[in-house]
Amino acid sequence: MNIKRGILIALALYLVNFIIGVISTILAKIYPSFFFQNNPTAYWIITISIPVLLTCMASIGYFNKNGIKRNIKEGLKLGLVFIVTGFIIDLLFFIPVIISNGTISLIEFYSRPLYYINLLLIIASSIFIGSRNQTQSEIKEKKSKKK
Repeated sequence: MNIKRGILIALALYLVNFIIGVISTILAKIYPSFFFQNNPTAYWIITISIPVLLTCMASIGYFNKNGIKRNIKEGLKLGLVFIVTGFIIDLLFFIPVIISNGTISLIEFYSRPLYYINLLLIIASSIFIGSRNQTQSEIKEKKSKKK
């Protein structure tokens, strides 16, 4: 596994996820008739599905580089890199919150079942992308090497 590439992609994934999360939260609070307010289930479905879709795109970006193996084990490693990187960044953001509000807010955040469902889906999606067959460009490259 290319750890440096995995961490860089994880940082980009976290940033894009954060920006989209902030935008969706702002939209949900600004527009009272917006469907997030009327249907909190739809809000949770969107806030879980967006990170999964972004993880799939980030995993595809990671595995599209030449020389990186595509298999379940590599997908699992990539998913774990995504989660560990996100956890470290979360802790860096939460240090001021812990200092000002105490550890209750941190415990409250990490005790939500949807948080763990989201983590499992992130790992599952990176494993899925890693386990997929080779892309068309990889197949063409392999054929050209055999000639």
